[in-house]
Amino acid sequence: MLQEGERVDELFRESMQIIQSSEVFSFSVDALLLADFTRFLKRDKHIIDLCSGNGIIALLLSHRTALPIDGLELQPQLVDMARRSITMNGKEEQIDIRMGDLKEVRSLYEHSSYDVITVNPPYFTNNQPLKEKGPHSIARHEIHIDLEGVIKAARFLIRNKGRLHMVHRAERSMEVAHELSKAGFRVRRVQYVYNDKSARTALFVLIEAVFNSHAYADILPPLYIYDQQGRYTDEMMKVYYG
Repeated sequence: MLQEGERVDELFRESMQIIQSSEVFSFSVDALLLADFTRFLKRDKHIIDLCSGNGIIALLLSHRTALPIDGLELQPQLVDMARRSITMNGKEEQIDIRMGDLKEVRSLYEHSSYDVITVNPPYFTNNQPLKEKGPHSIARHEIHIDLEGVIKAARFLIRNKGRLHMVHRAERSMEVAHELSKAGFRVRRVQYVYNDKSARTALFVLIEAVFNSHAYADILPPLYIYDQQGRYTDEMMKVYYG
């Protein structure tokens, strides 16, 4: 089951396991936060996770809903890891991870076919120096697709009044909101994530945007990862352990 350099990590709250590799891909706290931030409505029928990586968000969501979940990932190594993790957790009937380029989404999926979209896109623009190499650089830098391209793909996939959930670097939050508005989305919920209460700036922003909506935004209280003693806050303990 495991390839060279891979390991199996625990998803404690979900009582599941996931295959990871420090050489290829390992999820970070932002993926856990995005999955926890994502909400479902009674009318929802189908979910897709874009830029799926090793399938972490799809697996986390499958613990909270019985709805079918699709995933799209560019890198074949990560698709293979995701599929093996799905099998290991007995989720083959619920989760389907496909290998494909998000820029070619029109040839991969039907128009307006999803009620819920999640995405943890590449954070860093191409004018920022590469901080990683290989698969890590593709996952974290806009080498193959930029923010505008990600949102355009989501626009093609989303149904009327469907919801896009995204996590991004906080310093790009205004850019995210601008691109969402251009594509016909309205920001509905926003939450900034800080390292701790002493931090001067936020690390991440969690955004829910509704397609073709006129609703106003709910600005949620800030979420802190650590307390003043360097331990996980109660909010983060719930994200990790329930």
